Amino acid sequence: MPLRVSFELGDGDLQHFEQIAQQTQAIARTTSPEAIIATARDVLQRGSQSQLADFVKDRYARLRSMIDMVCDAEWSLSADDRQRVINALACFSTPSSAQTDTLLDHAIMIELVGRDLHHDIDAYREFCRYREAYKPRRKRNIQPEDRQHALAERREVLQKRMHERRKRDLEKSDGAVRKLFSLFGL
Repeated sequence: MPLRVSFELGDGDLQHFEQIAQQTQAIARTTSPEAIIATARDVLQRGSQSQLADFVKDRYARLRSMIDMVCDAEWSLSADDRQRVINALACFSTPSSAQTDTLLDHAIMIELVGRDLHHDIDAYREFCRYREAYKPRRKRNIQPEDRQHALAERREVLQKRMHERRKRDLEKSDGAVRKLFSLFGL
């Protein structure tokens, strides 16, 4: 039988995350994207080597999607979209985060940034499913340029939807949470 656990972030918690957000923005501006991605991969690797509860594994799967989407040439993020994901991944590059945070701390941070990137993650995962399904369905003499064209069309539709949904959510979001994520640059 599933059990739902929730908790409330108080003012002190929000101040803590605001401080992390400010550190994150400094890191994102001064550290190469490759170094930020490498640190996020290290966090993912540590999580993958551990025995984790399902709810924590689920969060780490989101981190994997964030890393994959920013590195996937066929997904071809715009510079702004790529920077949003890099900013999210920079959360795992803060000096305190790199070695001392627990797997649960990372899972909470993945949940926080993943909420703001959920349309991006959903669109990317749908693109990956389309790309995988395209292979067996199109085994006939498909030309590489036809495949690229089909993927480009699907990517365009999914990224447009992603932007529309993100804009809609931003327009109806409230103050404290929106302020927190705007600090992350998301």
